[in-house]
Amino acid sequence: MTHRSAFLCRAAAVLIGLSLTAGAAFGAGAPRDTSNGRQMYQGASMNCLVANDFYAVHFTAMQEGRYENERHEFTKYCQEIPGTGKTYLSIDLLDRDVRNTPVALRVVEEDLGEGGQLPKEKSTLAEVPAKIYKNGTVETYANITQPGHYALIAVIGDGAVTEDDRLRVPFSVGIPSPAQPNRWPGALVALVGAIVLATLCYVAYRNLGLRRPTNAVAAGTEKAPRRFPV
Repeated sequence: MTHRSAFLCRAAAVLIGLSLTAGAAFGAGAPRDTSNGRQMYQGASMNCLVANDFYAVHFTAMQEGRYENERHEFTKYCQEIPGTGKTYLSIDLLDRDVRNTPVALRVVEEDLGEGGQLPKEKSTLAEVPAKIYKNGTVETYANITQPGHYALIAVIGDGAVTEDDRLRVPFSVGIPSPAQPNRWPGALVALVGAIVLATLCYVAYRNLGLRRPTNAVAAGTEKAPRRFPV
């Protein structure tokens, strides 16, 4: 195989890999369907985890409405809730020691601000006084009437608490997931280019294979076939 045909083969292989990678990236980066109640929550799994440097919890948001093929009358969400309405919020305390410590809850509406500033609390929608939750599940609810950014704030401990004792669980209501750029056009172009180069590579290889016997005879390395008189 000549250097040119070998180069074409390598280029075709690279472009095929790039096209497949771009397609996979599109599938992985596609925005979540906000009408799908599961989102990152899958049954009783621990996918919706929120933590700071000291505490970790499993967060669940629920609204009335039956999800497809399920029996219960509530749909579970993680941190992206597609619609407004009465919303039940809960956290499961993963650290057993915390279950012997008073925990207070607040549901607040937040203003994210601009330029990467820390969110500011606009109003308090619900508040639960501090108490001990032996079963490890802390619950509250709020009637959220406006789309926006919200947070469930858990204050762990009694008496004087510090910022480290505050666990903030941000969530959005009625805000669609940001759209991801469509990567399929680039993947399609790469795939077409790979097919063209692969075809050229194959043609070059076939031509080289067809020319090889003739060149060998001309160089005297192989004997020409004997011709018998008719």
